[in-house]
Amino acid sequence: MDAVLQDIPIDCLIPHPENSNHMTAEMLRKLRRHIERTGRYEPLTVRSHPNAEGKYEILNGHNRLRVLRAIGRDSARCVVWDVDDDQARLYLATLNRLAGSDIPERRAALLEGLLGTFDIAELSALLPDDRRQLEELERLSHLGPEDLVAASAPDKHEPRVSVILDFILEEAEAKEVNLALDMIRASEKEDISGSQALVRLARFYLVRCTPA
Repeated sequence: MDAVLQDIPIDCLIPHPENSNHMTAEMLRKLRRHIERTGRYEPLTVRSHPNAEGKYEILNGHNRLRVLRAIGRDSARCVVWDVDDDQARLYLATLNRLAGSDIPERRAALLEGLLGTFDIAELSALLPDDRRQLEELERLSHLGPEDLVAASAPDKHEPRVSVILDFILEEAEAKEVNLALDMIRASEKEDISGSQALVRLARFYLVRCTPA
């Protein structure tokens, strides 16, 4: 694989549509302060755009590009790789785990695309994702909407075990989640708890939003 280091105009850099990496506003501010103070940053990793002549598609460095645009840079230092679509997806799934965090549904779609080209043994050796996670994603990708609902329904013959879900949201995100749960609870004929509303929200997403 040939790699070339060069400065590329910002307007010629296009984010990869399957990028799943997300950086919080606070981390973006820190990245911006660092670049403004030192002028230094890790070169972006790109390839020649497969559909737009003279343009480049980003494989690693989407957040750096956002900062460079925000501070008015005209160009960005880039490493240009000569890779095909499958290799691009593989690098996208690997490199972008080094900074920021994933948007779950986008990463699931990205991994599902990779599972159509690579087998689980290959991906588990190359990606930071656990083999069991990849196997479960592959299994879910072959289920229809009815199967997904059945899979998420509790087994009446198994003892009920309560599980604590632990995650932290920014204030604005928490307001959105609570509003959605309140709307679900208000639409139900019987009184349900917030946790039951969350389960209904998850089942709705599984049925309506599972990639084809």
